[in-house]
Amino acid sequence: MKKKNYVGIASTCHDPAIAIINSKGELVFAEATERNLQNKRAWNCVPDDLIRSRQLVREYCEPDADLVIATSWGESYIQRISNPLMQWLMNRRLTETNERTIKTMRQGMIANGRLAGKNIAINFQQQFGNSGIVEKSFNHHLTHAAFACYSSPFKEAVCVVADGFGEKGSTAFYHYINGTLTPVPGIPSSAGSLGMLYGFVCNACGFNHLDGEEWKVMGLAPYGKYNEEVYALLCEFLEVKGTVMIPKRRASDATRALKEVVKNWPGNGSLKYADLAFTAQVFFSDILSALLQNLYKKGISENLVFTGGCALNSAYNGKVQQTTNFKNMHVPCAPADDGNAVGAALLAYYQDHPVQKEIVNIKSPYLGSGMSVDAVERIIRFNKFNYARKSENIYQDTAKLLAEGKIIGWVQGKAEYGPRSLGNRSILADPRNENIKDIINSKVKFREEFRPFAPSILHEYGHEYFENYSESPYMEKALVFKKESFNKVPGVVHTDGTGRLQTVKKEYNERYYNLISAFKELTGIPILLNTSFNIMGKPIIHSVEDAVAMFCTTGIDALVIDDYLIML
Repeated sequence: MKKKNYVGIASTCHDPAIAIINSKGELVFAEATERNLQNKRAWNCVPDDLIRSRQLVREYCEPDADLVIATSWGESYIQRISNPLMQWLMNRRLTETNERTIKTMRQGMIANGRLAGKNIAINFQQQFGNSGIVEKSFNHHLTHAAFACYSSPFKEAVCVVADGFGEKGSTAFYHYINGTLTPVPGIPSSAGSLGMLYGFVCNACGFNHLDGEEWKVMGLAPYGKYNEEVYALLCEFLEVKGTVMIPKRRASDATRALKEVVKNWPGNGSLKYADLAFTAQVFFSDILSALLQNLYKKGISENLVFTGGCALNSAYNGKVQQTTNFKNMHVPCAPADDGNAVGAALLAYYQDHPVQKEIVNIKSPYLGSGMSVDAVERIIRFNKFNYARKSENIYQDTAKLLAEGKIIGWVQGKAEYGPRSLGNRSILADPRNENIKDIINSKVKFREEFRPFAPSILHEYGHEYFENYSESPYMEKALVFKKESFNKVPGVVHTDGTGRLQTVKKEYNERYYNLISAFKELTGIPILLNTSFNIMGKPIIHSVEDAVAMFCTTGIDALVIDDYLIML
């Protein structure tokens, strides 16, 4: 059989992405389009702009291979939503407040569904003169499930996809066994959408779900308390019956209703909405736990694979094994729509290779772009910094600066796939400093004071610092710190005593492991404060130039790119 390369395209109107699997079954690249464009969430942007896709084809595609381009929405769905009668009927149901948004989203879905992969195909043909190009499309929720299940440690599991919407609803359920994904019979997709409802809660809290600010609701929630009126109101919109979420009122009405409740609450700024955020998080947890527990009772598997946008709720993920009977859980590094680029590529690859084998690099999040060596060398050659040179002991030198209270921009190897910095595009600091959260929020990230920071911890010390410790390699869950740890690392303990941890092992990320180990040798603490290398409202940095620009315009004290240490 002739060689084939498989290009997966996440073709939703938001969070587009590209992934490439070569003929050897190696996942050689995966990255969200927002990184290259430096455009947060890249709304209505084509995943494969002409110039960028030319670079990707040249670097990652094999010249003697045919090309399979796979997208993350079914062709029939794109045709249906582009039907003029369907558009008219949907417009009749829209409220004034969300009409423009929904129209824009639909236009983006249609455009991306029709255009996705076209620039890749053009550049592949121009680069290699190869006309062997096949286009495929896959069900949206199936692409979610494929990436999540194939990247899991399980041979068998039940997979739950929960997000805003897919072709048929907001949920999907699959049985994964020995590399095969099969829909669980007898479970329809939910018409009610917990993802959409949480988005409207986000808006009611004064944030914007279109900007992906549901994170802020999770960060704000621990500052609030339970409110019966808010909970009762949320129950008017959604309920669980068995394994289905039932809509009771239009979720789009929720913003108006919730704002009316909060209107006369005392206080100013974001903290005014803390009780709303807390109660909404309780409601989110109750709904999902009821659904998952009812699924568990069907006896399909002890292992849960959880994915879709709802799986980004790390505060909830940390409680799943306490609120349900599932013994083990896996959440992928990119559970939202950007992850579907890999999912689509996987489905296309396995159609041609039905004898199952694990894709190389499928469990690694370090799949994105590297830093330009030429750009780093130009910094050293033409720098205007007080110090810019290659270090022979970069781990010890950086650990010493961290122990002295310096804030470090840490850039290594390939960028992380997914929304979280996992030690390759990170801002790092000493977690022993109880004021470090306020310092970074005000002088580096320029974001709200209530936003917490994540602890990256050496795996072998996890049980020493966390209650019911379990690995969290992708920063996918928040766990409760042991009380005796609070005073050791106050900079990464959230107000409710939790931390959205990242488990660090040498085999996961050797350079980051070595840095944390060097810090522990100096301080006795096997943890670093880790936050993404960006300012609020911008994507994580993509290039050397991005890193230097942020270094020079924020309160970061030193920048480390590979083995190069740069200080002002």
